[in-house]
Amino acid sequence: MSELLNQLKDDELDFTVKITDSDGHYGEYEFLDIVLYEKNEYAVLAPLVGDGYVDIFRIMGVNGKEVYCRVEDPDTLDQVFSIFRIKNEDEFDFD
Repeated sequence: MSELLNQLKDDELDFTVKITDSDGHYGEYEFLDIVLYEKNEYAVLAPLVGDGYVDIFRIMGVNGKEVYCRVEDPDTLDQVFSIFRIKNEDEFDFD
């Protein structure tokens, strides 16, 4: 289970995260949700400095550490975002 999911279980629903992705890019994000898709966990995050879009990262364990890999596959992005929209249709305005 990811560290982000553990934080959710602690009722910290509104928080920001600072991550360095697997390519070494650092960013600060507003946490939106964790989506499970094909037995993998994906973090849906909104950049604190951004243009209204979200970034989606696959959460992976590598050498005992949690690693965030930016999702670039269009099909995976579409599927994960579709699940996110369904889960959060009452929380966000997607229009």
